[in-house]
Amino acid sequence: MRFMTGDTVTTNDAALQALCELGQEQLIRMEYLEAQATLAEAERRAWAARDWDSLSRLYLPLQEARRQRRQRAGEGIVCLDLLANGPDDRLDALHVVQNFSHGQLLVAGWGSIEPAIRVRELAGQHAMYLDTFLAAVYPVGEGRVVAIVPTADVRLPDASPRPIDQLIRQLPPHSIVLSESELPQGSRRGTFETYAQVMDLWERLHKPFLAAADAEPQPIGKMEGYRKTIEVDYASELAHQKLSDVAREMMRGG
Repeated sequence: MRFMTGDTVTTNDAALQALCELGQEQLIRMEYLEAQATLAEAERRAWAARDWDSLSRLYLPLQEARRQRRQRAGEGIVCLDLLANGPDDRLDALHVVQNFSHGQLLVAGWGSIEPAIRVRELAGQHAMYLDTFLAAVYPVGEGRVVAIVPTADVRLPDASPRPIDQLIRQLPPHSIVLSESELPQGSRRGTFETYAQVMDLWERLHKPFLAAADAEPQPIGKMEGYRKTIEVDYASELAHQKLSDVAREMMRGG
């Protein structure tokens, strides 16, 4: 993929140009995980350089690589109840990925998202089409709830028993709190129905961040907000599309 204005290559970074071309070639070869990694590195460099021209052209192929990654994960096994049963039940991330190497998961430690973070790390290291929500289990009253949080850098309350309203106030903003009964039980082969259910959760998770970015008055603030949205949900198509649009406006001096 050569970034052109008329007949002129506009990037000043040969390494960035090479990454963009490699990412496009990988996308054409349907090497979606590799294309995502390559194009994400190109995006990082272009963002640091405030290279609006390159960014305006990068986001749509990057979106396609991530869309394909999400879709292929949805074709695997869907299991949304990998929950710790108590403080002594430590979920083993390696065991999880050995049993679920392809699919969509909800992994929730006892008051901790560390097992889910580790599952994500292992999935990335081993190039797996495996998506995982960042979640934690909390005791409330006579039962338990699952909190899905937006990003890995949040601070969580401890797992001491507390009323549900108090827990919600202590969780990171925009967390999703579900009772165990709201989560489907067991493993299922991915279908259109399971994909829609999982996508609904992702949309609920990223929607507040997308709305906040839309409300930003300055273009740079908008772009930072859309990038945050993608940190929450890597496959948010609207965030990628809006990033491309704003970068194009910046390139034109708008």
